Amino acid sequence: MNKGISRRDFLKGTIAGAFFSILNPFHRLTKGQENPCSPLFWIQDVPIQPFYPGENDNRHTGIDALLQLMGENGLKFYRSLQETELSGPSGMIQPDDIVLIKVNAQWKYRGCTNSDLIRGLIQSILDHPDGFRGEVAIFENGQGRGSLHCENTGSNYPDGEVHANANDEIQSFSYLVNNIFNDPRVSLYLLDPVRGTFIGTDDHVTDGYRKYENVSYPCFTTTGGHRVELFEGIWQGSGYSQNLKLINVPVLKYHDTGGSEITASLKHFYGIVSMADGYSNFRHYSGLGETCGKMFVSVRAPVLNIIDAIWVSFSSLSGYPANTTFRANQILACQDPVALDYWAAKYILYPISNNSRHFPTAGGIIDRWLTNARDMINGRGGLYEPESGILIETTTKDEQQMLTHVFAFDEIVSAPDIPQGTADGMTGTIYTYTTSGSISSAGDPVQYLFDWGDGTNSGWLPVGTSSAKKIWVSPGTYEVRTQARCSSHPSIISTVSDPHPVSIVPSVITLQSPSNGGVFYACSLTTKYQPTFSWSPIGTYTGYKILFSTSPTDFITRGIVISTANISATSNSWTPSKRVWKKIMMSSYNNGGIRDVYWKVIGKRTDQATVESEGRSFRIGGPQAGTIHAPLDGAALSSTTPPIFNFNSNCNIKFRLEFSLLSDFSDPKQVKWFIYTTKDPNIETTIQKTLTSSQWTAVKKLISTGQGYFRIKAWDGIKREAISEVRSFMIQ
Repeated sequence: MNKGISRRDFLKGTIAGAFFSILNPFHRLTKGQENPCSPLFWIQDVPIQPFYPGENDNRHTGIDALLQLMGENGLKFYRSLQETELSGPSGMIQPDDIVLIKVNAQWKYRGCTNSDLIRGLIQSILDHPDGFRGEVAIFENGQGRGSLHCENTGSNYPDGEVHANANDEIQSFSYLVNNIFNDPRVSLYLLDPVRGTFIGTDDHVTDGYRKYENVSYPCFTTTGGHRVELFEGIWQGSGYSQNLKLINVPVLKYHDTGGSEITASLKHFYGIVSMADGYSNFRHYSGLGETCGKMFVSVRAPVLNIIDAIWVSFSSLSGYPANTTFRANQILACQDPVALDYWAAKYILYPISNNSRHFPTAGGIIDRWLTNARDMINGRGGLYEPESGILIETTTKDEQQMLTHVFAFDEIVSAPDIPQGTADGMTGTIYTYTTSGSISSAGDPVQYLFDWGDGTNSGWLPVGTSSAKKIWVSPGTYEVRTQARCSSHPSIISTVSDPHPVSIVPSVITLQSPSNGGVFYACSLTTKYQPTFSWSPIGTYTGYKILFSTSPTDFITRGIVISTANISATSNSWTPSKRVWKKIMMSSYNNGGIRDVYWKVIGKRTDQATVESEGRSFRIGGPQAGTIHAPLDGAALSSTTPPIFNFNSNCNIKFRLEFSLLSDFSDPKQVKWFIYTTKDPNIETTIQKTLTSSQWTAVKKLISTGQGYFRIKAWDGIKREAISEVRSFMIQ
């Protein structure tokens, strides 16, 4: 497992100035010539989740890496007396600066500047080592189509809802200001409403535009009360201060055919002008390079140009639909806008679009306006302004005069979230656990693995699968963890997730009924009156087996085992048929030597292991004699009226009413009897029979006028015989 070092730990070390003491997870490449006039700073493979995990932190790993790369190569972001890798006396941003960040907000989706980048850039400004006391203002002129809420309409957009160019599309530029930062030092300003208002040089109140040669520039008051007049500086009531800094952050994309072809730093910055001043057509075509150059060299040059190539719209101006965009995860920065746009077109946009119009071929459209911009800037003295932190002198489109510093993030995979699933379970039961949250910093698909805490794991699951099933065979407490890896580069593995504790108890089958030691009488031998055997399972089972034996311990040996039955997993009870129950009861009767029958249930778990219940016993009850209700003992019976005999069936199904002269019924020749039956002693609990005339005549002939005796002999469903009490009677 290759854990490496976390992105957060690395960049924390970066800010502390320990960057090059830690080689992983970045590698560096520098290419170009010595003594270049235009150093470029190229950040590659910016993590898809750029903010530091686990913290309420607006710092952006890509921005942090950019500032670090710039600083260690002599371009300090912060102007300060403190000499660090990020700060020094020649730095760009001072603690009391008014910093304007030019974004593209004329479009939404991937057609506008990535607001995650802007979020990180603002936080870096606020983190000035001397304490930031100025104001940061996001601004844009959308020429009547701009929205800092990223809810633009038109351009074939499917709706007018918010769709920022951010991992979370709700995080528009206004959302950053109002919700993420909510800081009086952070504001925004949309120039669209004032682009048609032109003011004089002595108007320091009205928001609008002033004209300069054949361009124009904005004058406005920020939310923080600072009067920005872009050419002149910050109006202080009687004069200007120069604590005004511009940072130009365009999104790299296709623009049109036959115009600029691409949008990068020059085209983006020239969009500040008001097209209402009458030079729109000229600027878009023949005067494009001149206008771009003039805005930089004669109005005000940004101290830094940062090309946003997180998402590149390679064939649409609007950044929509999705199939016209590509996630490149790159940032490119330079103080020279000509070198920057040349490099971005050739080495970022063109390899993505494979559109030859995006290649700055000598003599081509891009080359022509880059040349015109370069000549305008250099012809008017270049951009060198060390008091503002601009250290380049002239601009160039010659690669031999460029030095490109490359900073590439090694791919990392973030740790998964804590697995979700059952916390309390039973052995032998299938449980499903899920995870999520891992992301490859390179945007590659990831795979997950579950460590079950018992020495086994799920193996690496297919891409797109984030759940796995587990059966524990032994009780205990386990910690389920997950890991993720890059599917394209399997050696890149995340750290493990935090654990999800799982308590596993044994699977149990508890017998419910009948109770232990129960007694069943012959009434249960009648159809529909067999007892039901039930149990309560804890765990998951694929089926059950119920067993009956004459031994409390042997449920295997043939001749000892009476009967078995298989029951589906959907049922927790079983009722034997009349035939099977009769067999079990006959075994208990044991030819008169009544004995216990033992039963238990065995469940088969999903892992094919078995769980046995405890054993219970029951037995058959002894045979039950009928109970005579009438006639009473010693009754005098009428010789002319046949008598009525009434008795309980007591679970018997066959009865013989016997008469004799002898009280012990010892002489069969002196016995007269009559047979009666019932199909269901559970319903016909009392038998009442009246002798027929012929039957009564036969009895009178046997008894004559003396004293006689009667009794009831009965048999139950397994032919056990029981004899009632003997009663006497007289015939008169």
